[in-house]
Amino acid sequence: MDECVTSIGMPCDGYVVVDEGGRQIELPYAEGEAGYSFHFGDLVYNLRRHVWNECRTAVTMLEATVTEVLVERVAPCVDRAYGVAYVMRNGANVPELPFADVSTARTESVDAGADVYCVATAPLIVMCDGGSSKFKALHQHYTPAANYHSHFVGLIVRNARLPLERHGTVFFGKNGPILSYRLDPNELRFLVDYNKAALPSLEEQSRWLTDEIAPCLPADMRPEFIKAAQTVLNIRSMPIACYPAAFPSIMGYVGIGDHANQRHPLTGGGMTCAFNDALLLAAKLSAIGDLRATNVATMSKIQGKLQEAIISYARARVAHSASINILSWALYDVFCAPLLRNACLDYFLRGGEAVSVPMALLSGLDSRPQQLLWHYALVMLRGAQSLVTRGGRYGNRDKADSFTSNRVNTAKFRVAPSHIYEVFQLLFSAVLVAVPVSYNEFVSLWRLVDPTGFLAFIFKTARVASYRLSARGVNGKPVGL
Repeated sequence: MDECVTSIGMPCDGYVVVDEGGRQIELPYAEGEAGYSFHFGDLVYNLRRHVWNECRTAVTMLEATVTEVLVERVAPCVDRAYGVAYVMRNGANVPELPFADVSTARTESVDAGADVYCVATAPLIVMCDGGSSKFKALHQHYTPAANYHSHFVGLIVRNARLPLERHGTVFFGKNGPILSYRLDPNELRFLVDYNKAALPSLEEQSRWLTDEIAPCLPADMRPEFIKAAQTVLNIRSMPIACYPAAFPSIMGYVGIGDHANQRHPLTGGGMTCAFNDALLLAAKLSAIGDLRATNVATMSKIQGKLQEAIISYARARVAHSASINILSWALYDVFCAPLLRNACLDYFLRGGEAVSVPMALLSGLDSRPQQLLWHYALVMLRGAQSLVTRGGRYGNRDKADSFTSNRVNTAKFRVAPSHIYEVFQLLFSAVLVAVPVSYNEFVSLWRLVDPTGFLAFIFKTARVASYRLSARGVNGKPVGL
């Protein structure tokens, strides 16, 4: 399936961070590894075409909208999904050869008549409809955020060059990071952090991009960026919410990708987690064999094995996705706080494992949480040391620290309350960043208790009722309860 990505994607060899003064810090992936950036719609099209071409006899393709997950009560306070209800336009059939060429890839736009309501049944419902799915609140142990954390304002800029091609690039705006990466030989995507819960109008966003964001970019990129930002139809936005990973609350139902858990898009880890989820779930299901049987007793055994596989998958995926998720939120907060940012960049300049391990974690090649914890602690402790000695390569613009200056600055630190306060602020801020996101990822009752059982049903019913008494329940983000 590699060609689904490589045929449309632009190869990416790592990241580069560009600070306010234009200084570049390169963060390469491990040798021989590469990422890809692409138009998401092209990837979805390629994946569908691959499945159709390789698994046509086992796949039914429909163009429809799912309106309901069908659920039945199988025991007191225990529910199971057994299918979906969906609606499609009458007569809007998929072409016989939907992926033969561009002209036949889409159904012709005709007056197809009234909608047709249909039902499809299956012992397993796999949901991959994104982070704003209405079903995630209905059929998962889902805790909504009180409000959106922030927004990414997106823009496609043409005829511009990155400071270092084949690298995702992070610039620093006045109040948050700016991410840019190449989509094709002529297009760059910019994702600009707007760190407020509500967005202004498109006209105000356009002025904000032109007046406040463009000056933060390299001079050679500004004209094309401003040109794109002045056309409001070019501007897109994506709300970002922070909430814990969700476990399925009914049997026969499982979510992959953003449906199960989201992360900050700054690090671009969404598709990495989604593909890993798909591979992990497939591995868990492969041991079952046939998922249908005509014999009732055999079918009951299959459903039991399915449920074991779902719960095993839901618990196992945390190990891989947690490091990517925590790192995405932590890097966002670090890049927004000058003290933390300077400590992080100073650590990256050490090279070696100070770059290779964080990049392996970010890309999903290394999913060990202990590695993330260790290097995060090193970043902040090294940062505190640099504040004490007034050393560090980033703060001193690559000048080597001398033994004498370190000792003199350490002596001054002991009698300088402002310096002591900076160290305390750095370490305290580091804890405030890491603890909440780590708690969200790792602490869950459903890692120990069956999330679809009797007690889980009672727990969810009471919890949803209590949340609905507050605005957070009804108006929670990305979807309410």
